[in-house]
Amino acid sequence: MAERPAKGFTIINNILSLPIVRFENQLVTQPDDVVPVEEPLEIFVDDEPYYVTMRLPGEELPLAVGLCFTEGVIDSLDDTLGVNYCQDISTNRINVYLTPARKQLAGSKLKQKRATAYSSCGICGKEIVEDIARVLEKIPRTIRVDFPQLSRMQQVVKESQPVFSATGGTHAAGIFSAQGELLAFSEDVGRHNALDKAIGKVLFGRKTSEAAVVVLSSRLSYEMVQKSARLKVEIVAGASAPTALAVELAKSVELTLVGFLRSARCNVYSAPERMAFFETVTRDA
Repeated sequence: MAERPAKGFTIINNILSLPIVRFENQLVTQPDDVVPVEEPLEIFVDDEPYYVTMRLPGEELPLAVGLCFTEGVIDSLDDTLGVNYCQDISTNRINVYLTPARKQLAGSKLKQKRATAYSSCGICGKEIVEDIARVLEKIPRTIRVDFPQLSRMQQVVKESQPVFSATGGTHAAGIFSAQGELLAFSEDVGRHNALDKAIGKVLFGRKTSEAAVVVLSSRLSYEMVQKSARLKVEIVAGASAPTALAVELAKSVELTLVGFLRSARCNVYSAPERMAFFETVTRDA
């Protein structure tokens, strides 16, 4: 169970108010400040421990389902017999139960924890990308998005973050249709959790076929590209920078990766053909 806040600490809507010491302009004051709440969540699959993550409390069922999907444990909600809280032990534990057929198919995934999947000595980034790309399908090119559309999606994500607005301490993920409709949104202290939660909501809503664009508030790492490619979205965009492995993986699965999405600019690192402005590109000599 979640611990009660200490004396002088108040939690409202996953926002913790606490006293601090602030130094500013050569003055020392003792105001209250706010930070996001962070608690552990245990995910069990068929009553066996599978994964532990630190998360912003709430939306635990979508988080568990989204993570199991992005890790390849399930392909859809139909692969589960049930997903529920373990109320008799802790609200910080979720049980995912697989169908007998899926349990047999996912056996190797259940034995290989995500935290240790790539911990072998000597493995390199190229091997990671090649390994992931082997199990991901190429992303078909079926949509075209212009910059104002992408910018509007980013604005929707920005306006949907109550905890970030109060604390500045969370990440966010929004999943949109090709027409710009928001299908799912989540925020969390962990960027991976935010995306897994949003993906879980898409799965619960049975809207995977509509998912086309992912907009993130965080750095664009290869894990975020991997999760998005698993959902088969065509565009992943964020306000921050991508990593080299993220670009390499995006290119290998032909996913459009957009970084540094700001008020009037963006960088497209792979598959730029999905961006409408690409038709007007003139390369430097």
